[in-house]
Amino acid sequence: MAKNDWPGFKVATIEDYEKHRLIGASFGEPGSRKTSFWLEGPGPVAVFSLDQGLEGTVNRELRRSPHKKIVVKEYEWYPQKNVDLQQEAKDIVEQFMEDYEFAISHARTVVLDKENQFWQLFRYAQFGPDATDDMKNYDEVNQKFRRVVNMGKATDINIGFIDDMKDRWGTTKTGRQGPMGRMRAGFKELDGLVHLTLEHSGHGQGDWSIRVGKIRGPGNPILADTELDFGACPTFKDFAMAMFPDSQEEVWD
Repeated sequence: MAKNDWPGFKVATIEDYEKHRLIGASFGEPGSRKTSFWLEGPGPVAVFSLDQGLEGTVNRELRRSPHKKIVVKEYEWYPQKNVDLQQEAKDIVEQFMEDYEFAISHARTVVLDKENQFWQLFRYAQFGPDATDDMKNYDEVNQKFRRVVNMGKATDINIGFIDDMKDRWGTTKTGRQGPMGRMRAGFKELDGLVHLTLEHSGHGQGDWSIRVGKIRGPGNPILADTELDFGACPTFKDFAMAMFPDSQEEVWD
């Protein structure tokens, strides 16, 4: 072994940075198979949800893979008047971080459904009812949410951050402010932190597809900016094998 003559530095090796796993942001309209895609990841699968709407997707995956272990942690958070929203959000964030640290040490796939809702929760924990989309002073909130993403990178697990869509506003040809299409909701820095972005589309069998956005880090860069349709139903394993064609199939089971 070569002597490390860089005190305090770690000598990089291929083994350290060649991990067969997916860390991505999935976004799309309702019914476009975002959650189902990540539930197909290798188990145990840990799902964190503020959505309270996992019945159909979890049941479908358990019917497809009856021996897979899926664990779900749902948090009840409905911002209301006459409640200390900031303290309530702080309590849930504290519990979430404890649960998340446990999950990334025990699961093979972790899913945040929906990331944009957890991002809103973090904002409320920091600012209370004053949290709004147009606030600029988000440095501390950003730092806390970056930690959520980066904690998973230190492991070998798959992590899916699922996002809703929202209107993109801008100036129309008539000079008025109005919707100019749709865009991913949630933490704005997420695209730059994850290894890949996936735009899911379609609403039924034979109609689903995935458009790959950027790819950074491990994986097949040729797939960037391409649309993939694996027949009637693009699966996590299909995509993972396309991303890592030299990997063994059992890695994704």
